[in-house]
Amino acid sequence: MAVVVGLTGGIAMGKSTISDFLKVKEIPVVDADQVAHEILKDSEVVVELTDVFGEAILDKNRQVDRKKLGSIVFNDPQQLEKLNDIVQPHIRSEIIKRLNSFATSKLVVLDAPVLFEQGYEKMVDYLMVVRTSFKIQIARLMQRDSLSQADAQKRIQSQMSIEEKVKKADIVIDTSGTIEETRSQVVKWLVNKNLF
Repeated sequence: MAVVVGLTGGIAMGKSTISDFLKVKEIPVVDADQVAHEILKDSEVVVELTDVFGEAILDKNRQVDRKKLGSIVFNDPQQLEKLNDIVQPHIRSEIIKRLNSFATSKLVVLDAPVLFEQGYEKMVDYLMVVRTSFKIQIARLMQRDSLSQADAQKRIQSQMSIEEKVKKADIVIDTSGTIEETRSQVVKWLVNKNLF
């Protein structure tokens, strides 16, 4: 059975940089965000979402427009809860299926921004939490998603605080420095655990 490392952190803290690095090193990564994006294309899920949020969340091709949906749910915790009630069971079953497909690997990484919020920590052997300063986080998020500072702060506040995640971590990776410094922290920990 593969050792499962849960990779998480706050939005725009550098988790994808680590995930991409692990993929390059041919370590299997199950990306919860990617699964979530795929789930939003599932016709059954699209019907459930439009029943709750209306046709306004669809684009001209009748696909879920994530930006339109995001503007609804990130401004209202109750709407976010409704969204999670619909999509999370689909996401969870797909994640389990994908993790099981790597059962014969030495190591598999579950990259999940909402790892704690969705109870995925019960599915992993180790917890790797990525962190950086709030100043760096907000600047990265504003640049990456073309958001105003107010919208970026709303996104950050819609997630569990990084301090709470750090308390539960087996390893904390600080991404405030260079990409090389970030990668070396990851490699050092994996080598120490005999996983690399």
